Amino acid sequence: MAATTEDTIPPVTQETERTSRSRSVTPERPDQSDGLPQSAENKLRPASDIINRIIWDQQFDRSDYIIGFVDRFEGQLEVSLGSWKKDLTDEEFIPQHRILYIRHINGDVVWDRRRRIDKIFHSGNSAFVELAFLTN
Repeated sequence: MAATTEDTIPPVTQETERTSRSRSVTPERPDQSDGLPQSAENKLRPASDIINRIIWDQQFDRSDYIIGFVDRFEGQLEVSLGSWKKDLTDEEFIPQHRILYIRHINGDVVWDRRRRIDKIFHSGNSAFVELAFLTN
């Protein structure tokens, strides 16, 4: 008598389902060797939060801040926050994802995407950078 497929394939049971799930391997994260914690607790606030705080908080003067951004054609540029265009239909509008940093006119960087610095809300790695003198 010829063997049917039902005879050759073992039935799936709860036990075989458990063992097949337990064998799955989770990918490892790349090593974060910069010495700074990488957790959900130190997420960097977006540039829009920083810009809105500078615009609406009376302790800041918007004309004292400069935004560094990447232009698609001209590379890295800077523009004064006072001349910043937030209207999407404006020709000079710059999308938030192109903002690299925000600095004071005295040169002090108050927000930097690459270094994850935020000196306005102290999000990202700002607290670790400001307290680095404690580890020396």
